[in-house]
Amino acid sequence: MLQKIKVVCILSLVSIMAAACLSKPSIFTGNAPAKGSFFNSMPERDGLVFIGVSGKMSNPKDTLQFALEDAARQIAVFHRVSGEYMTINNVGSGAFDYTHNTYTSLQYDEAGAYQYVDSLQYDADVDTLEIENAFFVRTTYTSALSSPVRFRPKYSGDNKKPDWVDDPPFEIDGYEVGVGFAGRHSSLATTYRNSFNNAVFAIIRSVNTASHSSDLLYQTTTSLFGYKTSNDNTIYSYGTLTGFYVLDTWVDPREKTVWTLAIAKKSQ
Repeated sequence: MLQKIKVVCILSLVSIMAAACLSKPSIFTGNAPAKGSFFNSMPERDGLVFIGVSGKMSNPKDTLQFALEDAARQIAVFHRVSGEYMTINNVGSGAFDYTHNTYTSLQYDEAGAYQYVDSLQYDADVDTLEIENAFFVRTTYTSALSSPVRFRPKYSGDNKKPDWVDDPPFEIDGYEVGVGFAGRHSSLATTYRNSFNNAVFAIIRSVNTASHSSDLLYQTTTSLFGYKTSNDNTIYSYGTLTGFYVLDTWVDPREKTVWTLAIAKKSQ
């Protein structure tokens, strides 16, 4: 009888230890909020939410550090960011006479971004999430928007798709609005960052864009009719934004494309 009691005690102890391990998730198995989306980053009472991303590395500490540095980079962009966006389209009379090129550039205090890492607040047990090989950390930074935002997205369906994806707002509480989209890349972390950057360019294009177009008619001996036409169209956007802030992000669970809803003020 005594031997049986010992076995029961040992089994009970193992069960308790296993339950304790399961109740405390690692930094790679964080839980998204039950309501809405993990990527809903509306301002909170104690600060602004910045969600950093990193590709998963062999060392979990390195993964977390890179994700925190990405969140810090977003804070640097929040304080001030300048960007250039230019597209050049050339259309000719030939069946294959078409070219399209896009050039982009973002400028922000990249070197100074690291100062914000130690200011980030998060709970590694609940503020982390892994999707495929992308690791996300949801952080809070003590700051505030220049004016409050009352906008709240609505979600529908099993994929929690926000309403602003299909019906984006033109403005939110006096802020300029931009929706960034990024098609699926080789890694979800890259897709997520590109969507963030594209949201910056979307706002810059809406506040300051100039276009130039030129047509050319020239004679050629290789053409059936002896003449060819060419049209060059250039669209150039440049601007400086302050308070660039992501309100919500949606990761399409099927396509792994990323949509980003952001607001900002045009710098005077």
